[in-house]
Amino acid sequence: MEHPTFISYYRNVAAIPLKGVQYLAFNVTDYELRKKTELSYSSALKLIKLFNTHISSIIESTLSITKENISSLMYSSAGCTIDGSWRNKIGEEAEKMVKSYVLRNCLEKGIIFAMIDKSNRPADFDPEYDYLSNIDLFKGIKLKNHMTILFSNEPDISIIGPNGKPVSVIEIKGGTDPAGALERLGAIKKSFDYARKENKKVETILVVSCITEEMNKRLKKEKTIDNVFNLTAIIIDMEYRGKFINKISSLLQIPQSQIS
Repeated sequence: MEHPTFISYYRNVAAIPLKGVQYLAFNVTDYELRKKTELSYSSALKLIKLFNTHISSIIESTLSITKENISSLMYSSAGCTIDGSWRNKIGEEAEKMVKSYVLRNCLEKGIIFAMIDKSNRPADFDPEYDYLSNIDLFKGIKLKNHMTILFSNEPDISIIGPNGKPVSVIEIKGGTDPAGALERLGAIKKSFDYARKENKKVETILVVSCITEEMNKRLKKEKTIDNVFNLTAIIIDMEYRGKFINKISSLLQIPQSQIS
């Protein structure tokens, strides 16, 4: 209770990943990162029971356990946490790259009227400012033709028409773990279903890096997903990226003469 950051130590001794503690007790991330410093008695007791149970199970499941065995378990648990964080980071970077492609296209076409900052206020467009390097500081883009591009979560990108209704929604899934592919598909459907409630004719776009055989079968049958683009191909193949950007340009109602 006096030092909640020790949770990470005992969690690794017990060989339980962060998600495991969240499922079996509660989310301890903020304690481990020192964002929260006060741990209640009841919460501490819940963690103590969980860690002791796991540590006891490990020891009782073998006739002998060495210091090296315990160290290996700790490294294994830490590895799971690092792997999960790395996969999340890949997803975040993938999302950022796709957004930067959309922004760059608007910059090159000269169709930006104003940028929308994080406080939801339009900021005058400055042609000298490096928007691409600072894309995280902005929530969206207002275009000269009264269309708006919004960056958020679920969906990751929304294209809003002059009437305030969504014209298209884009979900970006950069996760590389095949085991979570179907789980990601469920989240995608939920996001697209919500957009369809606002506009039945909204065009949905999925940008994804990991498509398993089973997920591919389901995508072909899924009526809520109109377009599927391969994230890896968008990043490494200029011609393929051009097809994706042209699709976005058409949805933004950019004149055909400006679409390369």
